[in-house]
Amino acid sequence: MSVNQFLHSMPSFQKIALVSFLLFSTLFAAAQQRDTVRVMTYNLMYYRAFTSFCTSNNNSPTVKDNAMEDIFDYTLPDLFVVQEMGGGSPVNAFRILQNSINQNGRTNYTLANSSGLTQTIVNMLYFNTDKFVLESQTFYDKELNNTNIVRIIDEYVLYYNDSNLAVHQDTTRIHVLVGHLKAGSSSTDEQERARATESLMASLDSANASGNYIFAGDFNLYRSSEPAYQDLVNYIDPTLRFYDPINVSGNWHNSGVYAALHTQSTRTSGGCFAGGGMDDRFDFILASDEIMNNTDKMRCIPNTYEAVGQDGNRFNQTIISPNNTSVPSVVSQALYNMSDHLPVVMDIEITLPNATSIQELTRLEKLKFENPNSGNLLIDFSNQKQKIELVQILDLTGKVLFERYLNSEGYVQFDISNLDSGAYLVRATSTSYQQIVEKLIKI
Repeated sequence: MSVNQFLHSMPSFQKIALVSFLLFSTLFAAAQQRDTVRVMTYNLMYYRAFTSFCTSNNNSPTVKDNAMEDIFDYTLPDLFVVQEMGGGSPVNAFRILQNSINQNGRTNYTLANSSGLTQTIVNMLYFNTDKFVLESQTFYDKELNNTNIVRIIDEYVLYYNDSNLAVHQDTTRIHVLVGHLKAGSSSTDEQERARATESLMASLDSANASGNYIFAGDFNLYRSSEPAYQDLVNYIDPTLRFYDPINVSGNWHNSGVYAALHTQSTRTSGGCFAGGGMDDRFDFILASDEIMNNTDKMRCIPNTYEAVGQDGNRFNQTIISPNNTSVPSVVSQALYNMSDHLPVVMDIEITLPNATSIQELTRLEKLKFENPNSGNLLIDFSNQKQKIELVQILDLTGKVLFERYLNSEGYVQFDISNLDSGAYLVRATSTSYQQIVEKLIKI
């Protein structure tokens, strides 16, 4: 029986139900627009930061460029944060962008501005411009007593590059914090790490931070009971706490129980590279409650958090011996050549600001205001079935002249008496990111 024959044989009420179901399913599927992005953190181990123990001979930039290219080809992160980039000049950061990241047909990656260039080693962010736009950046460099912390903690604010951004005039944001906490196992080293995390959390608290945050980097933590780790995951204000996506507590250092979590060291012998084999969990991606519980259009995808190349069989061994089949051989060799750390990745699902429910699929009603208008513009939203959040007045080029969030009475009022006579636009945006735009004539 053909589809047409099948439909013809159905009673009318069943046809209506079926067509309605298919129409809604199509609309709902279209409304549920999502994307997946990958976050990766990597300690590059003195990339072009030459010292008495790390030289161009035992830490060749050319070898590292080639290794990073292979690693990037395999992982393809959209947000890539690094530590131990050579400071002093942004040239080092540009070099790896050109030689390793934007290779093999890729031209869509760029980098943030360099900070802390007076330091020997610095952090950096690279990102996929098809997915993200860098909105702002800052850094934290002071302890609570206003003395300098050992290394700067960078903060980058990015928004998702939604293809419908011009329509929505809003999108999803993420704050990316990057840190390289004090190395070492002494009590003084622990205290330095704790002072850095204490000052960071206090800064976020004073700024009333909320939304999608990740804190990634080389934390140099030996166990979950360390004050620095507890500052992050058990902060006094639970709304500001970071969460460990794999939620594994314990004494990670030199314990085979946690072999699958270790991120350092890729080698058993030293030199520039730390030795001892894989026996420490130093590298982390922590996430805010919003990301872990999907309350702000981003969620951590379960079971995507991993140390690349870590198969659990590396305890006190190198990343290439015994034979590593968790990644292609070219990648395991690249991990060996690149750093004494492993990169850590995590995937995040982004829900785009589109309709996601039957209620949200309801069209906005025509706006109610006096038009033409000479100066007192009162817009009434009492007829709307959706909640209106933002109202804007724009000129015909799209420039926002006035904007106001809707008050509890269900209307907004603008004084437009100073505007020149002519045509303007009124745009109302609902909490489900639907919009209606209407022409306004000012007389």
